[in-house]
Amino acid sequence: MKKKDVGVITIGQSPRTDMTEDMVSILGDRFNIIEKGALDDFDIDYVRENLFPDSKDTVLVSRMRNGEEVKLSEEKIIPLVQQCIYDLENMGCTLIALLCTGEFPELNHNNILIYPERIVHHIVEILNEDKVLGIIVPNENQIEETEIYFSKRNIKTKIKAASPYLNINALNDVCSEFNDDVSIIFMNCMGFSSKMKNIVSENTGKLVILPRNIIFSLINQLA
Repeated sequence: MKKKDVGVITIGQSPRTDMTEDMVSILGDRFNIIEKGALDDFDIDYVRENLFPDSKDTVLVSRMRNGEEVKLSEEKIIPLVQQCIYDLENMGCTLIALLCTGEFPELNHNNILIYPERIVHHIVEILNEDKVLGIIVPNENQIEETEIYFSKRNIKTKIKAASPYLNINALNDVCSEFNDDVSIIFMNCMGFSSKMKNIVSENTGKLVILPRNIIFSLINQLA
């Protein structure tokens, strides 16, 4: 039986070898995963000079092919993400997933395009109800904009920063900040892994929501 082509787009560089273990554990070998990265054609110097966020830009965090963390302007990479969609559809992908939980505008696509933010954040809102939501973001520059995002939905938050691309021990440090007033913990980045989720769960005793596992499971159902 021919494997179904599924496209995945990282806002950094592909391949995302840091996602392979979790992807394979959920998707198995049923699919031919075709990866595209918004930064695939650029080196780190170009990215820092041209795609780094300005003071008014929405901050996103991803990684280069060698694992190096990179901070990006969402506004500046949208055209690059759009080109990835065109490329994957031209390659025959009828299902494409963005590997980013950022709030993206409507992008042009002819087939199914999964926006994690629209799916995962809605799940988080339902599960959290009217309690305090604990959130981990990759970078401190994302704390304020994340607080604003959820406050518009009348959700109280406690937000801490710990990058999935740097020292994993930082997760242990932020776990101590989530006390009894926090209902659940949302790891708000596709870069966070199942191993990182386990660290947070074991250290806090809280229900922890991991976006990548939700999105990979959705692909499993749709494809």
